[in-house]
Amino acid sequence: MDRSLSVLIVGAGPTGLTLALTLRRHGIAARVIDKLPETANLSKALAVWPASLEVLSGLGVGAEFANASVPLKAVVFGDGTERLARISMEDGIDSAHPQPILLPQSQTEGILAARYTQMGGVVQRGVELTGLVEQADTVDVTLRHADGRIETTNAAWVIGADGAKSAVRHALGIEFEGDTEHEGYWLGDVHIDGAELDAHSIHIWWHDGGTVALFPFEDGVWRVISRRHVDKAHEQNDDPPTLDQLQEQMTRHGPPGGRLSEPGWLSTFRINERLAARFRGSARVFLAGDAAHIHSPAGGQGMNTGIQDAANLGWKLAYVLQGRGHQATLLDSYEAERRPVARDVIANATRMLHVGMAPHPVARVVRDAAVRLIDHMPALQARLRTEMSETDITYHDGPLVALGETSRHPSRGHTGTRALDIRWTDRSGEEHSLWPLLSERHTLLAFGDGVVSRAVECVAPYEDAVATVTLGSSLDMDHAARHRYGFDDAGWVLIRPDQVIALRGTDADITALERYLAMVIAPGAM
Repeated sequence: MDRSLSVLIVGAGPTGLTLALTLRRHGIAARVIDKLPETANLSKALAVWPASLEVLSGLGVGAEFANASVPLKAVVFGDGTERLARISMEDGIDSAHPQPILLPQSQTEGILAARYTQMGGVVQRGVELTGLVEQADTVDVTLRHADGRIETTNAAWVIGADGAKSAVRHALGIEFEGDTEHEGYWLGDVHIDGAELDAHSIHIWWHDGGTVALFPFEDGVWRVISRRHVDKAHEQNDDPPTLDQLQEQMTRHGPPGGRLSEPGWLSTFRINERLAARFRGSARVFLAGDAAHIHSPAGGQGMNTGIQDAANLGWKLAYVLQGRGHQATLLDSYEAERRPVARDVIANATRMLHVGMAPHPVARVVRDAAVRLIDHMPALQARLRTEMSETDITYHDGPLVALGETSRHPSRGHTGTRALDIRWTDRSGEEHSLWPLLSERHTLLAFGDGVVSRAVECVAPYEDAVATVTLGSSLDMDHAARHRYGFDDAGWVLIRPDQVIALRGTDADITALERYLAMVIAPGAM
């Protein structure tokens, strides 16, 4: 393949920028375009969850996200004057970055764009994709620049990360399957005084047949989302709400005493719950982020799911461009792994929306009872924290997962799950953790003492693509690290560049490891 041909990324939001940064880490330059003349200052997403923070820290921007954000301490539920439940987000998430954060999407994009520029990348703004044709070994594209100039060019690969109205998806003719919620919703970014609100928590409040969701934003601003109130005379009116209309919703359905002022962004929107029928064109074009899936903001998973799409696709595409591995094995695994995740995110967000916004009196009584129960069940709270953190996402299908030994219901630490962080102290007393050692390479984590293990010997010829971390008893003195990965004795775990476990085993049988190296990492297996 002619490596001079570029990767074209259409869309410079969090998904597109994460993909561009992932490719850059592998030495692959991408061309990034976006039809907007400048970065959008309207921030749809606010929460960044631990699984995404793990990915972002691997891109070298973990400190920037920590410094710019505030911690998300809890999700609080209430009905009228009664607080029903508080789900803490400050402990219990098993992650290298266990604390979820609140950060406007515009700032997320800003941090990623600054890092991309620092690494030598350029985002071309005011450039719109208007045509796309896949050929056998290239993709012909037509681009329109802000000055009206039409450019025809080609790329080895094209990724559509251009949002729900994706021009790439439309050009491929891929169906965006799903529904649009019948009811409309109001959104407003406003100051709130008078109500007892923790500015580090999300508040979901319902009363008198309606619900308001309150998200702390920045500088004392809150995002208010509520089902749109429609009277018979204005059923088709999709005008933005007035401050008075939002205040009425807050007074009727929200925490007591809340007074709204200084409105910023006011909008009416409808919620789409849609999933692309395919995440790939006929060969050389892929969809990621909102171009591939879109859903209710309930749960705050949309941007995070797109970031993880990009991390998954990025290293695989880089390997193909580097001439590593078997192309079909690598690239066919993207949709097989990520589309089921998107499908589940859509289903969960839809369920949360319908429960949270349910107007029927009986449904509200049942909902209040269920939420009160959560407040007294730590195990259930822990499960909800884990689901929201996205650290329990597991890949069950696809050619990469098939290369490893998998169980029907794998737990963390097994093939297809996210890697577990571990900590140890070296002979000098210095403390270490696994996550800073994970990189654009695969990582072989080897537990054991004595002679060099067969697994370590097996990966030695691929040191440019596989880093090795060996933890013998002198470092893992109480064997806590190996026990965390389910080993009583010696063993090994191979971790992919997207921080997912590729496979695991012992030196008694390294056949699966040899097969994986040949199919994924070895050069010339195209």
